[in-house]
Amino acid sequence: MINIFIIICCFIFLTSCQSSSKVNFTRTVQFDIEQDQLINHFQQLSSKTYQGRNTSTQGNIKAQQYIKSYLSKISAVPFNNKYLHNFQIKNLFSNRIGSNVIALIEGVAQNNEYIVLTAHYDHLGTKAKKVFNGADDNASGTAALLSIAEMLVKKPINHNVIILFTDAEESNLKGSKAFINQNPNLIGNIKLNINLDMLAGSDKSKNLYYIYRGLQTLLPDTKLKKFNSNHYYKNISVFKGFKRTKHYLNKRTNWLLASDHSAFHKQGIPFVYYGVGIHDNYHTSNDTFSNSNKELLIKSTNIIFQQLLFLDKFI
Repeated sequence: MINIFIIICCFIFLTSCQSSSKVNFTRTVQFDIEQDQLINHFQQLSSKTYQGRNTSTQGNIKAQQYIKSYLSKISAVPFNNKYLHNFQIKNLFSNRIGSNVIALIEGVAQNNEYIVLTAHYDHLGTKAKKVFNGADDNASGTAALLSIAEMLVKKPINHNVIILFTDAEESNLKGSKAFINQNPNLIGNIKLNINLDMLAGSDKSKNLYYIYRGLQTLLPDTKLKKFNSNHYYKNISVFKGFKRTKHYLNKRTNWLLASDHSAFHKQGIPFVYYGVGIHDNYHTSNDTFSNSNKELLIKSTNIIFQQLLFLDKFI
């Protein structure tokens, strides 16, 4: 009887320790993003109303207005006194105007240091009567950034945060490059870029991936290891590094240069990039709201937000 009693006590003790450890681990999740509004943004921006959001088209302008209106609704301050920041896109056959949509959320530390959060809202538009809605690419990241911006307005973090919705990412990252060129005096004060591009994947997607460069200059080794281990939110698998998958042109993606973080990286600014990687719907008319993984978007957005809070404390 005594031995059995001891065994039972030991089992209870070990079980309680395991449960406690799990609670402590998941306690890093401080706030949940309001998921209904997140999915509403996602569904709206990926709808045919916006006709694929190709730069300088009516669908793209409607997307600008949607983003601008919501930033105003949540009282996110216009960057340099305006939300829309135009830039020219010149080539041999046309001269188009792109527009970044930018807001500023001042930090509580009242310093001159910035974290820039980026997501491109443009996509491929229409081709041969097909609409390329760009649900995953990148209505998903745009929806996530709108939801994160709302959280930051309600509870600002230490750093000033620039909320940057870029245009013409699909045209060789023109929007992020324009932001860099238009704000030369700001570059030295940007500590970090976090880029959100493709967070919902296809209905078959299960995992989130990330890469970073330069974090080791901002975090000591112990905190960098903690950052990597913190990627946990309600049973989602998150992996450092992307699969070297060939896309539809049979070319391997260079993830270091694949999205808007590239413009910051080339300025020597540390970045973290989150995405799901290439999937079957990528740059096809099948990249729609109905063909995407909404649950993955919700979990991805929460992970990114929690990691932003972590980085804000220690960089």
